[in-house]
Amino acid sequence: RLQAIARAPHSNSIAAPHACTRHYEIYSISSNGCAVTKRDLRLQAASSSKRISVARGTTMSTDPTITLSSGHAMPRVGLGTSKLVEKQIADGIEAGARHLDCARMYGNEAAVGRAVKASKVPRSDFFLTSKLFMTELRRDAVGEAVADTLRDLQTDYVDLLLIHWPLKYKPGTLFARDGAQDFAETWAAMEALVREGKVRSIGVSNFDAAQLEALMETAKIPPAVNQVEAHPRFPNSALVAWCLSRKIAVVAWGPLASGRGRLAEDQVLWTTANMHQVSVPRMALRWNLERGVCVVPRSANPEHVRDCLEAAAGPKLPKADVELLTRSRPEGRRRFPDVIGVWPASANVVCRLLGWWLHVLCSVLFQVCSVDVVALAKRRAIKREATYALFVKERDAAIAAMEAKIAARAAEGKMTFTDGSEDMSVDPAIDPKLAAARLEMLRTPAD
Repeated sequence: RLQAIARAPHSNSIAAPHACTRHYEIYSISSNGCAVTKRDLRLQAASSSKRISVARGTTMSTDPTITLSSGHAMPRVGLGTSKLVEKQIADGIEAGARHLDCARMYGNEAAVGRAVKASKVPRSDFFLTSKLFMTELRRDAVGEAVADTLRDLQTDYVDLLLIHWPLKYKPGTLFARDGAQDFAETWAAMEALVREGKVRSIGVSNFDAAQLEALMETAKIPPAVNQVEAHPRFPNSALVAWCLSRKIAVVAWGPLASGRGRLAEDQVLWTTANMHQVSVPRMALRWNLERGVCVVPRSANPEHVRDCLEAAAGPKLPKADVELLTRSRPEGRRRFPDVIGVWPASANVVCRLLGWWLHVLCSVLFQVCSVDVVALAKRRAIKREATYALFVKERDAAIAAMEAKIAARAAEGKMTFTDGSEDMSVDPAIDPKLAAARLEMLRTPAD
């Protein structure tokens, strides 16, 4: 159990960020209650007599886009589309999302294309990202994959094309590596698509520094983006700093920790969010944005999407708060541990041997059978659309039945809650409001 105490001056005028002082006392109490560890964090920037007068809770605006090395602008906050159906993507667009992060292995690029077209928002206002699957990295396969993506997205170009993982598998297989894990010919094919106007910017995803250095040795167009895992439980600070120092924009996937523990249990993050009067998820996103990392959180709830998008506008954090949040981050672990040697520079011998063993096994297995992972993903996406449609139909039927029951009992002068229960002890003046509130909860989609 952690208890965080934040002490800040309470006055009508707020010190400028460079003159801000923060004092945190963090107590870590053992499970048996016998041991208490105190950590005292003090951050004080250079003193300054300059003060600014602003209302408490004021949001300081920031630039909502960044300019990539390719010269094109990219929104700093986007919407991840993995496992989302067309209606949920359309709701996200209506909430304000314009940067849509897609991938071939998500299987739902057709749903994204339909949602974009139905929104009536000009194509030029969107920033669409796609990622090549591991079996589509041969020179001839790159063009075919992008052509299929353009058909699904119903567009003439994608704004950003990435190599999804630093792994190259033989077509029709999984884990059977396609020769040396060299991406020079893949990159050359992607550069050709840029010259043809089918792709505006190109980059990579989940590459480490060693893999990026090897790629840049032969690249004529440098990578504009490296999309990696980066969130408060796994800051990935070294790789982020390395990329930014070489003008490679960093985009964080899973910036809200992808369900790996509740962010609200992070007491320093929680305290900072309360000090700035914003939600904990928004503060988590803001921390990444303050250190120069773009974010693509995923949510099926339009209100959550709206809150995430507002992170681009602020609050602008004082330097002391950013330093405190950064210093208090644990090193953490990846969501997908490297058990097959994806990153040889950091993988141990056992993981590299396991990756080689899987390669040999799958090379033999897929000689007698094959698998099209992208086609399977598309079939799963279609099934997910049908499942969601059935859920909506059953939900609407339940709501209609409950509304009919409430109306029938109201005609008899009786009160009924939307869960079917009856409680005549509730004040009739309050009861209809409670019923309406429960009905609204029933209508609200789960995230």
